This record gives sequence, C-alpha cells and structure tokens, in this order.
Amino acid sequence: MNKQEMAAADPLVPQQTDPVQKPKRQKFGMNRRRNIAGTLFAMSPLLGFFLFSCIPMVLSLYMSFGEMKTFDIFDIEMVGFDNYVFIFTEDPLFFKSILNSFVYSITTVLLRTIFALLIAMLLRSIPRGSKLISAILFIPFVCSVIATSVMWKWVFDYNYGVLNDLMDIFGLPRVDWLHETETAMGVIIVQTVWGNLGFGIILYTAAFAAINRSYIEAAMIDGANRFRMFFSIEFPMISPTTFYLIVMGFIGALQSFANFLVMTPNGGPDFSTLTMVYHVYNSAFGYLNFDYGMGYASALSWVVGIIVILFTAANFWLEKKWVNYDV
Repeated sequence: MNKQEMAAADPLVPQQTDPVQKPKRQKFGMNRRRNIAGTLFAMSPLLGFFLFSCIPMVLSLYMSFGEMKTFDIFDIEMVGFDNYVFIFTEDPLFFKSILNSFVYSITTVLLRTIFALLIAMLLRSIPRGSKLISAILFIPFVCSVIATSVMWKWVFDYNYGVLNDLMDIFGLPRVDWLHETETAMGVIIVQTVWGNLGFGIILYTAAFAAINRSYIEAAMIDGANRFRMFFSIEFPMISPTTFYLIVMGFIGALQSFANFLVMTPNGGPDFSTLTMVYHVYNSAFGYLNFDYGMGYASALSWVVGIIVILFTAANFWLEKKWVNYDV
C-alpha cells in the first residue's frame, strides 16, 4: 500500500473531495441571461435617443419640405425648398434673430468666463471659506431657469422692482428695464451670467488645483512676477477648461429660450430679444401672428441647427491656436 492509499484509509486524515462541477449548459445559460440583461440596460439610452431624438429629427426634416397648417403630419402639402428660400429672402426677422442670438451669446460667454476666472483666482487666496463660497455661487446653476427668470423679472419690474425702489432712494428716475430696446437684452444677459457663473468657478477651481506646483516654484526661483506666471504657466495649463466653457457656453446660449420667454414675451420691445430658437417657436405656434405653420418652423430649426454646428466647428478650428494639452 502506497502513501496515498494509506492516507485515504486513515480516518484522522482530512479527505479532499473534488469540487462539484456544474454542467456547462447551466453555466452557459446563466451567462446568456446576464448578457441579455446587460444588453437591455445598455440599450435604454440608445432607445431614448432613437425615440426622442432620432425619429423627431427625421420627421422634422420631412416636414421642412412641406406646408402644414395643423399638427397632423399626414395633412402636409410638399413645397420643396420654398420654406428654405423664404427664410433667406422674405422672412423679416430671421437675420435680426441671428444678430440678437450672437450678441447675447458672445456677451454672456465672455462675461461668464472672465468673471468665473477672476473669482476662482480670488478664492485661491482665501484660506478659509472658499469651498462654502463656491457652493453658494453654484446654487443658481442648479436652480430652475423658469424660477430664476421670474425672480429677476420681479427685480427689474417697473412698478414693484427692487432695483427701481433703490433708484428712488437715490433720486434717480425709474427705468422700464424689460420694455425698452436699450435695456431689455442687457437684463437677460445679467440674469444669464449670474445663473451660470458658479459652474465656471467650480471648473476653474479644479483646474487651478490640478496645476503642477513645481512649475510655479521654478518660475518663482527664476524671479517671475505674478502677472508673468499667470500668462506663461497657469493660463496655458487651464486653457482646456477655458475652451470647454467657451464651447459649451456658446452652444447653450445659442439655444436659449426659456428665460427670453419668461422675461420678455413676444420677443421683447421691437423684437430686441428675439433669438433664433424663439423665432422657431413663434413661427410654429403663431405667437407673433407668423402663421407659417410647422413646416416652416421645421425648416427654420434645421437652419438654426446648422448655424450652431458651424459655429462650434469654428471654435474647434481655433482651438489649435491657443489650447495647450501638453502640460
């Protein structure tokens, strides 16, 4: 009897048993169920995109070549490219809406980026409470645009607004901020910058924290002043964050609608706050007696979408000239 047989016969020696082997068919079935469940969970975003983005885009493209006076998609009269020709030749407000959109977008993006950068730099010098201040400034960004627009509309109200009450105290004449062409767009710009400022501050704070301190210390040893260190070291390092804020800011600003609808209905005084997206809404629902129908509004929305895409592509082309990813 060899050692293995003697060990097997000894009751004091713990016996090793072979693990139970599960049938391969059962293991395959379990993996298949897991794969099906994982696929279903992964398909939910795709299904949402297909139902709520892809299908509406295809339908709007089809509708843009027709004339519709009702909401029935089967009640459409195909007119070819007449809607697109009308946009560039006969629509009296199309180019005005483009000008308003770009003035609003450029101003809000520049002001938000500059103020966010300055405040983030200021918070770096505060030893305590900087995180609390950042959180407080971030609150408007997560609030409803409708709610904040209503609040600012009350602030700038001619009869009951806080701003006009303060002007009365200092002996200044009241201003109808939301109903004058010189001030209506400025009011919305102030509301937009205030509402989006916290997001830029949070990103810039994180970008400054990620800067390698060895570069700053080397510059200080070489005798570089604060101004030189910012433009030669810090700004190139945070340039990707700046680029992100600019691109996303322009895309969001060119599509702004809710704040304009709440604060300056009907496009404001003399259409001074009529933006591209607001013009699409008015064209679809006849809010300004432009009863062009859903077909014309669909064509207009595609033109607006192409403008946004071209403007975004221009930003990415300019990115190569000033954004630094090597540090």
